[in-house]
Amino acid sequence: MKSTSDTTIHGWPFAPPASTQIDACKPFITSLSAGIVIHRVGQVNYGFADEARGFARDLQRYMNTRLSSDATTLVYEEVLGSYGRMHWLVHMKTPSDYSRLLQMVDHDKVFQEIYQGDRLPERGGGNWERIFVQGSFREHMMVPQHGFAKEGLEDLEPGRFVPPARHQLPRLEHPPLDSSMAGAIVLRTLQARYESRDLARYYLYEWQTYVNKATDGAVTVTLFEEIWGSQDRLHLMLHLRALDDYHRLCVMEAQDTGLRELMRKPRVRIGSEAAGWGRLFADASMHDTVLIPMVSPCV
Repeated sequence: MKSTSDTTIHGWPFAPPASTQIDACKPFITSLSAGIVIHRVGQVNYGFADEARGFARDLQRYMNTRLSSDATTLVYEEVLGSYGRMHWLVHMKTPSDYSRLLQMVDHDKVFQEIYQGDRLPERGGGNWERIFVQGSFREHMMVPQHGFAKEGLEDLEPGRFVPPARHQLPRLEHPPLDSSMAGAIVLRTLQARYESRDLARYYLYEWQTYVNKATDGAVTVTLFEEIWGSQDRLHLMLHLRALDDYHRLCVMEAQDTGLRELMRKPRVRIGSEAAGWGRLFADASMHDTVLIPMVSPCV
């Protein structure tokens, strides 16, 4: 049986934090330090889970070695959602860093061998095109919400796109969690109504600030905004020490007086009626995707 400390660190007994996927002795970028995060999703064909993990690990290892401090890729698997769906978070400083990835795809022979070589010699041959469902790959570009960050755009350090998400955090007693150290990540996606987009962002900023203070050390919430995609689509990244801490959030929303008052606060007026936070977002647009760091491949 695993000790309490192990559960606290790893979240799931078989899935250590994503930091074990990289060389922590070298500079790397996380959800708290990135200027842009590329969220890539692909659906694995049933029966090819081990091959998908092996492919993802080989590709990730080479990308992180070649791109070094300009980009860091971490891999996760979806749980309590679509079975066999894999998620990549590619952390970069600026959108222009994406050009280095495109250069690898087009001209790097080692990179091409990884995704073109035969990975299924005993199963009819093939590579990623057989391992993953055709047409299932999607990418979303997310940048940290910067309207309420403590650092202004004019104060950005050289080479940055927008203030990293760490500037959204209040002063905390314990080190915050990020995409490399969380035992699980809940990616919460919401569609703000166009007419109340600024109010929607401010509500989420208030909500995340309260939660970060109240769950210091167990949950770290940061806010991202989709670009080159759906207008006013917002993403909360809930970094959890362990998946059980999601239940802690649910209990807080039901029982914590301060959080309940914040959520009941009138946010917008519809005719003569003062409405709460729910009217700031398109109905049925809130979705939670639960991610755990990728399990080590068995092949």
